[in-house]
Amino acid sequence: MIAFAELSTARLRLSAVSMADLEEFHALHSDADLYRHAPEARHPDIAHSESQLGGYLEDWARWNLGYWSVRLLNSDQYIGCAGVRRNEVNWNVYYRFAKTAWGNGYATETIQAAGPCAESIEAGAVLQAVMRPANPASRAVVERLGMTYCGTELDYAGTEQLVYQLPAADLH
Repeated sequence: MIAFAELSTARLRLSAVSMADLEEFHALHSDADLYRHAPEARHPDIAHSESQLGGYLEDWARWNLGYWSVRLLNSDQYIGCAGVRRNEVNWNVYYRFAKTAWGNGYATETIQAAGPCAESIEAGAVLQAVMRPANPASRAVVERLGMTYCGTELDYAGTEQLVYQLPAADLH
């Protein structure tokens, strides 16, 4: 078993994403309310979600770390998908939670669990988060984590994104 495939925090159960999560994963990633800041990125159908999930499974196979399905610790309630994913340059920070889970600090708690995992896999690992400027809630999460604003870049759609980074070892 992969060391980081199943973790718990004070309030959450983190499990490596799996195809068993497909329906919940799709419901989350196709919810228009969760994609107000990037409507073009919303999953249009379950086949798209299945393809995305397949890529995330490949991350686990290659790096022994990736995005988790997030559930409340003492329940089977799926509340989101979050974690870190290795890309060509660094470890991408990601969190998407059901609206009912917003405002509880779950994104911060999940990334605080993910950072040390990335550091143990790759000494000197750098975490990077990108978000649209019009997404103040996402900015608040990365700033709470102690990430530093590094500037802007264009995403795949040519839209400006804010870039934040932090060495995983410095995560708080």
